[in-house]
Amino acid sequence: MASRIRLLCAALASSALFALSCAPRHPVEPWQAVTIPTNAEFNGVWFADSLHGWLTGGGYMIEGGMVGRTGDGGRTWQFLSGVAAGRGTEFRLGGVQFRDTLRGWAVGSSDAILVTNDGGETWRPVHEGLRPGGGLAEIQMFDDRVGWAIGPASVLRTEDGGETWRILVRNSSESGYLTGHAIHFVDRQRGWLVGHTGEVMRSDDGGVDWERVPVPIPPSEHPTLWDVTFVDPLHGWIVGERGIVLHTEDGGITWVRQEQGIPIVRVIPRGEPRRPREVVPELETEPDRLTLSAVRFFDASHGWAVGSYADVAESVVLRTDDGGANWRVERVQPGTLLRSLFVLDRRHAWAAGDRARTTPQVVLSYSGSEP
Repeated sequence: MASRIRLLCAALASSALFALSCAPRHPVEPWQAVTIPTNAEFNGVWFADSLHGWLTGGGYMIEGGMVGRTGDGGRTWQFLSGVAAGRGTEFRLGGVQFRDTLRGWAVGSSDAILVTNDGGETWRPVHEGLRPGGGLAEIQMFDDRVGWAIGPASVLRTEDGGETWRILVRNSSESGYLTGHAIHFVDRQRGWLVGHTGEVMRSDDGGVDWERVPVPIPPSEHPTLWDVTFVDPLHGWIVGERGIVLHTEDGGITWVRQEQGIPIVRVIPRGEPRRPREVVPELETEPDRLTLSAVRFFDASHGWAVGSYADVAESVVLRTDDGGANWRVERVQPGTLLRSLFVLDRRHAWAAGDRARTTPQVVLSYSGSEP
């Protein structure tokens, strides 16, 4: 009798395991939306490792800008407002970068550059523009000593770890009306910047002189370019308005346009009513095209880009596994205008931005498997 019972139990266990192995498996969503209790616009995101990260931005009811901090990979966040003491609600923080879990830099309105040595608990100003208005959008510290900051009006450089900054270029007729939203140097001398009107510029002397580079954008198009990134001296990407993605494999000597799989025109989900037509045809406008605001790769093949359709406040995360030859939508996030992206490695990435006023604000966190 005992042996029969053991055989029956073994048969039941075997059938249960078979049923579990044959059950349909739903793929795990690699991007998770973490709700945060803010009403801010986050223009920068950076992680020193898989746990410690920061968000930088501001808002119309936030004085002195805002910094968010996490120590658990983005599952929970703490926020600090009034980072730039004495500034009003017009002040915003732009890009941010950390060298480790303690030392970091952030840029913002009025050409402000701030430094922290305690992981973002306190910040001190090290540079401020003499003219009101304007601002810096992005910062890149190439190593412990040398770095650059860029904005629509100027390019600055530091050679002492961000303690002092020298203005290299101001926006003027002499500089060819250089304007910049993003900057990336592949070494201490060779760098790239992108900005208004679809122009791409290159420097071979550390940012002192810049020259325009031909790219495959028709003269009739004048898209704003929002981001540039390189994973090595040869492989780089640029993104901007109207779903533009440009790619180089030869260090920027030539650029090609990548469009395969990019939803330049928003795909209307099943069940969603189409955009109503204007009663007066002359007043009718086309739906907004996709604006890609950030792009990051962790090697020459694998990377992501984020962007949004402003008129419906919907964002998408695009992914490529072949260097951008083909892209696919990996996440659709309603109610959010994604502006910033950070990719740590093949298994960790984060994205943030602005929220639609009718939905909670979120930070997207990627914790996927090996591609």
